[in-house]
Amino acid sequence: MVHTVEWNNYWYFGKKMWQEIDPSQCLDGEIVTVPHTWYKDGDYYQGEAFYQKRFDYVKKDSQRVFVKFYGVDKFCKIFLNGHEIGSHAGGYNLFAVELTDSLINGENIFTVLVSTDKKLMVSPISGDFAVFGGIHRKVEFIETEYNCFDRTFYGCDGVLFNTLVNENGDGELLARTICSLESDTDNAKVRISILEDGRELAADEIDIQKADETAIQKTSETDVHMTHEMDVQKANDLDLTSGKKFSNCESGDKLCRAVTIPSPKLWNGRDDAHMYTARASLYIDGIEVDRVDKEVGFRSIKMDADKGFFLNGEHVKLRGVAKHQDTDGVFSAATMDNWKKDMELIHEIGANAVRLSHYPHPQEVYSMCDEMGLVVWAEIPLLKLPEEDDIFEDAKHQLTEMILQNMHHPSICFWGIQNEIAIYGEFPYMADRLHVLNDMVHALDDSRLSTCANLNVVHSDSTLNQVTDVTAYNIYYGWYYGEFADHGKFLDEFHKVNPNMPLGISEYGADTNTAYHSDDPKVNDYSEEFQALYHESVYPEMAGRDFVWGSFVWNMFDFTSPVRQAANIKNRNIKGLVTFDRQTRKDSFYYYKAMWSSDPFVSIASKRYVNRCADKITVKVYSNLEEVTLIASGHEYSAKVDNGSAVFDNIPLEMGDNKIVARAKDVCDEATFVRVEEADTSYVYVDQNPGLNVRNWFLDEQSEKELFPEGYLSIRSTINDLLASKEATAVIDKRMPDVGEALRDMVGTFTLEKFFFYAKPDYTEEEMKALNAELTKIIQK
Repeated sequence: MVHTVEWNNYWYFGKKMWQEIDPSQCLDGEIVTVPHTWYKDGDYYQGEAFYQKRFDYVKKDSQRVFVKFYGVDKFCKIFLNGHEIGSHAGGYNLFAVELTDSLINGENIFTVLVSTDKKLMVSPISGDFAVFGGIHRKVEFIETEYNCFDRTFYGCDGVLFNTLVNENGDGELLARTICSLESDTDNAKVRISILEDGRELAADEIDIQKADETAIQKTSETDVHMTHEMDVQKANDLDLTSGKKFSNCESGDKLCRAVTIPSPKLWNGRDDAHMYTARASLYIDGIEVDRVDKEVGFRSIKMDADKGFFLNGEHVKLRGVAKHQDTDGVFSAATMDNWKKDMELIHEIGANAVRLSHYPHPQEVYSMCDEMGLVVWAEIPLLKLPEEDDIFEDAKHQLTEMILQNMHHPSICFWGIQNEIAIYGEFPYMADRLHVLNDMVHALDDSRLSTCANLNVVHSDSTLNQVTDVTAYNIYYGWYYGEFADHGKFLDEFHKVNPNMPLGISEYGADTNTAYHSDDPKVNDYSEEFQALYHESVYPEMAGRDFVWGSFVWNMFDFTSPVRQAANIKNRNIKGLVTFDRQTRKDSFYYYKAMWSSDPFVSIASKRYVNRCADKITVKVYSNLEEVTLIASGHEYSAKVDNGSAVFDNIPLEMGDNKIVARAKDVCDEATFVRVEEADTSYVYVDQNPGLNVRNWFLDEQSEKELFPEGYLSIRSTINDLLASKEATAVIDKRMPDVGEALRDMVGTFTLEKFFFYAKPDYTEEEMKALNAELTKIIQK
């Protein structure tokens, strides 16, 4: 049978150019435990490194050895005793390499060369998040019998499971196994079974020779592959109650079987996320030599352009959050404790869906979503799609891996194929290539919906909105641009132009630093009150429209972004409802808890806004109950809850401490506000590095037309236009070399002026003016 051990301890690690490394020799380095990343705030190393493990081994007859990686960021080559035994592109999917033929008796040297070099044509090649680098997920050492399921097949252990609910309401377990057998193997069988609480409910088995005469051969990396050049018919009907069992897979040794369960207990989201165990067993001469178990669930999904998402025939408005993989202290090298904490907070807030952005997340996270009943949007890290073939081919490979490794998870209902690729400009080839990816989704798994995330510059009638089964938008009206009310206008306009295309909102949010507060919150003051005002204003626009199938707050947690500096916090995107260390729930968290959760609670807002220079204040209390009572200075006040909160105006404050208690039914909360003589200025955001205020330039010195002449480049030109000009890039590289380097990884439709505002590079106003003056000598082509 199979013996698996975690292989996480005692790795030697060092940053070093690959050309300087001999992988057959013992390397000196720091001893680390994986999961491990080399990322540190302020030291965003994007280059090459090594990991090495030395181990004693005694070879055994009729046994094979594999090492399974759960994620190496983002490209690696693997050597055993100096022999290259594998490589992998992509930092987030699983993969395995076989050691058997290169093992020796005695000490073995296992070396992994890892790279995050910017020149690699491996996605992601852009994005507002970190490519951390390293063996940032766990590793396993696996011993099998010589005849086994092929552990090297797309990281899926040689076993694929999927499920469907057929027209009769019965559950069908769909299975494909990829077996790796000796050429003279006879009497090989695969048994597929489904279990509930350890009890077998149904099973079937097949003789591999009868299923496929070509099956009896040892597979190899070169002759095991998926084919994408297949005829694919995209179904117009998005009712996925039933479907094809699987697309054709030219693997050299395959079989497809269905085990049926009459009227199974359905996986029904947060109401009842019922799970079963699917099992594939390989028998040789009647003896079980390999076994793979995966947890599965039975459910049906359907999407309607007017009414939204349906789970098992029942309408479900998807109330979602998005999350990245990283957390404080360990970044992407997170552990089970970190993931459990994240899932507990997502459960507490009452979300029923999660967008696991912007790449495949750990298997354990998908499994937790299965158990919790969360509907999942899973996606590949395609955030930039240049015309060259490399990134497109990489996207196809990462998409194949993601789907094959995760199709057994009932929580996953959406496969995402791109995020904001038009941010660098929209070009005709993009839709053509997305059609290929979309066809691949349905060829590999026609039981789920394909989706994508566009940004606001993509017009409603764009061809990018006509590729996937459903579409979604990342919109930030009232934060980066526009007004709160523009959310509703955008939604209505899109639905009018695309009445048959289901629409969701894949991102929306606003940054805050919980140290900043205001009685009169305004955009860009970064106050906790403005973030709350933003969400309270825009969420009802989405929740109140039936044709919006769901929305995902950006973001559940603050996350790492090495290019950012906002509200005096470096290296973070601070749009989270919870802080990066998971210790502080921001007020906006409690707004969504009031809107989504059924667990009774009250929470007084602005608790961190302690010192008040006023004799009367407004107190807001978040709650999901009908009415809240407030007790202050011995007086009781009552108010009805509307849009998640009860608001109490003109609550008097006495000098010094004022304890305030909020109650509703059996729950309560309290806060202390201190009345002071003078306003506490520490609550007010003061930009220590304001970057530039271009408006002052033409108010004080020159006219706007003189500063930014029509037909010429300037700091108001887009990054795309500037990078398209060799003269402009030479000017920027000469005057501000670090800016020139940063621009090559930045958003193409952003202007240089906007980059200066958000990134706040360390240059004076005069230096920026001088750069602008030199750019305006260059004709815009």
